[in-house]
Amino acid sequence: MSLSQARERFNILKPEGQSFPSYLKAEMERCKDQLLEAAQNAAKDANGKPVFYVIARHVSKSGMSRTLSVHYFDTKSGRLHCLNYAASMLLGLPLDRRHDGVKIAGCGMDMGFEIVYRLSNIARDDGYAFRHEWL
Repeated sequence: MSLSQARERFNILKPEGQSFPSYLKAEMERCKDQLLEAAQNAAKDANGKPVFYVIARHVSKSGMSRTLSVHYFDTKSGRLHCLNYAASMLLGLPLDRRHDGVKIAGCGMDMGFEIVYRLSNIARDDGYAFRHEWL
């Protein structure tokens, strides 16, 4: 989530007695915990790596940015869960509310891999600890 989007959310919620920096820190910790829980509960591939699914929601006319949605299949509940908010907060990427995903700039490479690689790096200090697949 971009800093301006986080500040907008803070102003809407107006948490009692909490400053914006403390709110942001708590939100980042909550999102990291959500990512770690997702990695623990996600379906695993043959090598034991958690699998995260990426959906391309939108590509700009120029092809220089895209909106991607990140999900995982929870083996305990049997449900597909969305990680857009957590990914947006942890990666500092804006949420695209219109297309329901995380907006990332770039082309010429697999941007779904890029998002999952960066999330894996945050969670495990190893960019290759998670695997991604396109839906």
